[in-house]
Order: sequence, then structure tokens, then C-alpha cells
Amino acid sequence: MFHYSRPHPYVHLLTLRGHRAARRIVAGTAFILLGVGYLLRGQGLISTADLWLIAPLVIALSGVVRLVVQPGLGSALRAALRFAVAAYLVVVIEHIGGWTLASTWPVLLIAVGAGQIIHALWSHRLREEPNW
Repeated sequence: MFHYSRPHPYVHLLTLRGHRAARRIVAGTAFILLGVGYLLRGQGLISTADLWLIAPLVIALSGVVRLVVQPGLGSALRAALRFAVAAYLVVVIEHIGGWTLASTWPVLLIAVGAGQIIHALWSHRLREEPNW
């Protein structure tokens, strides 16, 4: 799963293999779910409003795939964030508790802003050192 390479002396790069496979699994499943949803809607078994529930399902699936393909604390946090977004979408789509996108979009702006600040302060990515 992990591939270590040393292109220059004293520079270690860590690349993850499998991210393409994870994206293909999520995209393929999304297409399958969308196709099944439209078939069920065409047969009159579900309404168009129910078809919107595919989006939270795909986002939650991407969190599960992330946990399986890249286990670790960082992936667990990112998967938990995806599960929270999926739960928020279900609440907004189904109008649970009277919550709608129109009434909660400022909360989304605050969450995105806080995420950007947290990412800027605590992001520890592996960067290649300059080769002067």
C-alpha cells in the first residue's frame, strides 16, 4: 500500500497507492446508485425528492472506502467529517427538525472557514526539500 522512494539523497517521499482505486470504487458505485434510482423513479417506486438521498449515501460510502483503503488517524478524521456532511445532507433534504439549506447555510460557511484555518495551522504534509 505504501511506496517509498528516494529520488535525491536525504529526501524521502511517501506516496500512497490505492487512491485511484478508491476514487473509482466511489465513482462506480455513485453511477450504479444513480442508475438504480432513476430506474426506480421511472417505475414510480420512489419520488424525485427521494432520489436526492443518493448524494449523502455516496458521501458516506466515500468515508467508508477511505477507512478501508487508508487506515490511520488522519483518514478516520476525514471519514468522520464525510459522515457528518452526509448526516447534515440527510437532515436538510428530509427537513428534519425544520432545518433547510436556506436556514443553515451560514453554519456551512462557518464550518468551511474553521476547516480552512485548522488545515492551515495543523497540516503536516510531506514536502520535498529544495535541491539547490
